[in-house]
Amino acid sequence: MPPPRLEGKVAIITGAAGGIGAATARRFADEGALLLLTDADGARAEQLTQELGERATSRAHDVTSETDWQAVLAAALEAHGRIDVLLNNAGVFLAAALNETSLEDFRRVIDVNLVGVFLGMRAVAPAMSGQGAGSIINVSSVAGMGGSPYLTAYAGSKWAVRGMTKVVAKELARAGVRVNSLHPGQIDTDMNARQREKTPELIDKLIRGIPLGRIGTPAEVSHAALFLASDESLYVTGSELVVDGGTSA
Repeated sequence: MPPPRLEGKVAIITGAAGGIGAATARRFADEGALLLLTDADGARAEQLTQELGERATSRAHDVTSETDWQAVLAAALEAHGRIDVLLNNAGVFLAAALNETSLEDFRRVIDVNLVGVFLGMRAVAPAMSGQGAGSIINVSSVAGMGGSPYLTAYAGSKWAVRGMTKVVAKELARAGVRVNSLHPGQIDTDMNARQREKTPELIDKLIRGIPLGRIGTPAEVSHAALFLASDESLYVTGSELVVDGGTSA
């Protein structure tokens, strides 16, 4: 039996209470990682911690707060002395026509999806650079690979995550820190279900356009995240790993 692929590695996962975050937390735990799980819904994150046992701790976390990020960083370092993996997964979705997208809604999407990623990278970079190794995985989207109607705010944030990833990858490469973006397509999450309730025609149209003919699962995205977190991807940085059933091919 092969050894666990993340044995002894310390990982922070944001947006860990459900969907891709929770699936990845379970997969990382199975592969030997020590986890700090964060989410705006601290109670749900704690439920997952109870499921995973002694390998995981959790805390409520507003990813748009610089102060919260410093507290998350301090908690991880106090508990484990290092940070090997950051999965910047927390995000919000908005589908709305341009003229129906309020400035408030636009800024909220940018704050969570983009500013949250920026703050996360900036928080962990010194610790990872100091230890000479680390993997930052920024969850973008298939919407960060192309354009779709009604996704001005969401696609704008995810394209920006993709661009920031490439910049920081080059900045931190000499310090041994890898930075890659992960681009899920239509995935069977609570976020997707809520959007389907609001705009069923839009989501059904998107699913019909998937070459593999089906929606993806959070577990399938977690496989990709595991590769980027593990030493199997030591020569991969500044790259996009797309998990979308062929939509953006």
